[in-house]
Amino acid sequence: MTRSALFLNQDWQAAVDRLGGAEALEASAREAGAMVRKRKIKSAVDLLRLVLAYCLGEAGLRSTATWATTVDLADVSNVAVLKRLRGSGQWLGIW
Repeated sequence: MTRSALFLNQDWQAAVDRLGGAEALEASAREAGAMVRKRKIKSAVDLLRLVLAYCLGEAGLRSTATWATTVDLADVSNVAVLKRLRGSGQWLGIW
């Protein structure tokens, strides 16, 4: 299964639902400081998808940023992906 298929199919929505849904992810991301303001990445669900795409994929930051742009997730640079990864550690530790 490709990275695009893994994070864009119905299984992705099932994963979000298992984590409490979009609203719960949004609240926990804000509480942990992972979502301070919404610019290029519009929601906690999108941020989680980006983080998991990098962590579970076999590509680097640049390829993850390109993938995110290609699938209309977010138009971000590799530096922006790194910044989001660094800011998500505490949030991901909640689960």
